[in-house]
Amino acid sequence: MRNDLVVHPPLVLDRSARAPLTRQIVTGVRGLIEAGTLAAGDALPSTRALAATLGVARGTVVTAFDQLEAEGYLVAARGSGTRVAQIAARGPGRRQQARPGHSSEAPAGGLLDLRPGHPDISAIDSAPWRRAWREALSSPGASTDPAGLAALRSEIAEHLRLMRSLVRPPDQLLITAGAREGLALALGALSALRRSSGRGGEPGRLGIGVESPGHPALSLLPAALGHQTIELATDGGGLVTDRLPDAASLDAVIVTPSHQYPHGGVLSVRRRQELLAWAQAGRVLVIEDDYDSELRYVGMPLPPLAALDDPDQGCVLMLGTFSTVLSPALATGYAVAPPALLGPLLDHRRALGPAASAITQQALAGYLASGELRRHIQRMRRRYRSRRRIVMDRLAAVPGGRLAPLVSGLQAVVLTDAPGARIVEAAGARGVLVGDLAGRWGPAGREQGIVFGFAHVPEAQLRSALATIAAACQDAA
Repeated sequence: MRNDLVVHPPLVLDRSARAPLTRQIVTGVRGLIEAGTLAAGDALPSTRALAATLGVARGTVVTAFDQLEAEGYLVAARGSGTRVAQIAARGPGRRQQARPGHSSEAPAGGLLDLRPGHPDISAIDSAPWRRAWREALSSPGASTDPAGLAALRSEIAEHLRLMRSLVRPPDQLLITAGAREGLALALGALSALRRSSGRGGEPGRLGIGVESPGHPALSLLPAALGHQTIELATDGGGLVTDRLPDAASLDAVIVTPSHQYPHGGVLSVRRRQELLAWAQAGRVLVIEDDYDSELRYVGMPLPPLAALDDPDQGCVLMLGTFSTVLSPALATGYAVAPPALLGPLLDHRRALGPAASAITQQALAGYLASGELRRHIQRMRRRYRSRRRIVMDRLAAVPGGRLAPLVSGLQAVVLTDAPGARIVEAAGARGVLVGDLAGRWGPAGREQGIVFGFAHVPEAQLRSALATIAAACQDAA
């Protein structure tokens, strides 16, 4: 069967370059096909849709597609659109063949919990979801591979190719019990690798760079494991790469380049390249948390940092999870590891035992194979985009503060003149629970404000909650 899901090529056009936009599109699509990011049989968006995404005239895309068809890279057929032709990929991600084809509930006490970290799980219960679990329950085989069920790893690899433009073989993937366990595995494996190589200071203790502000777990977990954490500066564009410390003081850095938490900044291509060059020169492992990168509402998401890394001699370990796109209750994720770290990772996996039950892994493999996860993500993007618009409209003028840019993710940030703790208290007194932004900074502390989730709340309830938040900001101003 052919793949009927439209694949949007991750093209970045440089309008300041001398090369015409048509040539840039031709070169970009050709490169994606040759690298294996676009596979034979993949359906491309219509020329009108791609032109709208890229912000160019439709004729520019038509001309580019005509050129690619003439070169044999694309094939157009009436009724089936434009697809990638049967061309062998030449890059490192070469494919051997084409792929056949919550609702929110108020907790006890009547409080509405808008603290961040909750997706809307109400749309998961679909026929393909139930069918995947029935089939898994009917043949609950056990996976003896410490890396996880081979079928699931293969489906995740295909999902990453289609949705994140990351081409990696399944044997570079490891199933985890979510991003936090993946991080713990990565740190344990890195510690073992450092001991065996004789690098580092105090045995077993690593120097870990963490973004500030950042997700609390990303700094609390390394500290709880006995490692030293070092704050890394961020701004509206994510990690500030020209303020990175001496690489000799660090063994790893934990970064969120596709959606910096909680501000939402996306790391530019230039900063990504600078980070990779710094890490490669200093032999520093870059741990990329790709936690909600697929939920982007403005423009096309950039591929993960790992996509820029050398697939064979790389320095990036990417962590992914199904918690944000499906449900945290699954407690299942994955790691995409550089080859040098696979051995230590598997040793730690064997010591800890399986990350998820065989039934869960089989059900997820079947669900991904059906293509339903990609369709589910597209549906949820539309739903979350609508709720994002409500947040932006209702908090466009916040008394004593401002709404930070909201381009992706499941949470919003309001930067305020008053301490966030005061607003948290005022909102809580009105029945709405939100988070204090101060808890996302390191000990030094900087900006103040609140952070709250909006994705899991029905729209009528969200409008009411936003009025409460605005009133709390006004009271605290």
